[in-house]
Amino acid sequence: MNNSKTKTLTPKAYLNTLIFIHAALLIGVLLFTIFIYATGQGFLIDFTKDNNVFVYLVPTIAMLSYFISNYVFGKQLKDLTKLNSLKSKLMLYLQACVVRYAFIEGAAILSTIAFRLNNHIFYLVISLFLILYLFKLRPTKDKVINELQLKLKDQQFFHQENGEIK
Repeated sequence: MNNSKTKTLTPKAYLNTLIFIHAALLIGVLLFTIFIYATGQGFLIDFTKDNNVFVYLVPTIAMLSYFISNYVFGKQLKDLTKLNSLKSKLMLYLQACVVRYAFIEGAAILSTIAFRLNNHIFYLVISLFLILYLFKLRPTKDKVINELQLKLKDQQFFHQENGEIK
């Protein structure tokens, strides 16, 4: 019994889904940062008058989010490259990417909030670097193929774009 309303998963649809999720997270944090900057009262450069915890917390969280996101992503990739089914590999890859993006986005949002609270350019710069890194992580067909270490048969299928993923 086939339901005609269910959509089949094709490589093109999968890649579009991955790109959409990445773009939504990236645009969301970028617009939030632009809004906070535009509605702010300028920025400060001098830290000598302020002894708050954000000076240590924001860079630490930013570095930890970078390293932890890459570690978790690498660990998840290592586990899913052993799977045989292309569909299960792709679904787990999607989950791993979302977790990776979320770590970076969370740190960028924290940095932007710290900028709003303190008006120090330092926090805004950290946020912008995290946003640039998130942009660098944008998904492409070649990245998916390389990171999943797909076999030749799966690579050829993934390049077809219209076949149903099983």
